[in-house]
Amino acid sequence: MAPPAASDLLVTVVPLAVDLATVRSLVYYGAIYGVVLAVAVWIYRDARDRGIGYPAVWAVATLVLTIVPVLAYLYVRGQRTREHATEPADRDP
Repeated sequence: MAPPAASDLLVTVVPLAVDLATVRSLVYYGAIYGVVLAVAVWIYRDARDRGIGYPAVWAVATLVLTIVPVLAYLYVRGQRTREHATEPADRDP
């Protein structure tokens, strides 16, 4: 058996071929995850400012599970808002 020729040993470098559909998908997924990240940051800040427990947990849950924690947070936030609205206001006579 003869040794391989030098041309057989050379590695051909092929540029990374990226399909337009792949780039478009990356842009779409990036935009969607950007919106999810923005919502998670908003939930963290809102929960912290309103004194709702565990704001970091709400934010991480939003990043991981997306829509379910957002709906749950909006429900909890609405309950807390209604509780504060029904409390009698301290007024100076």
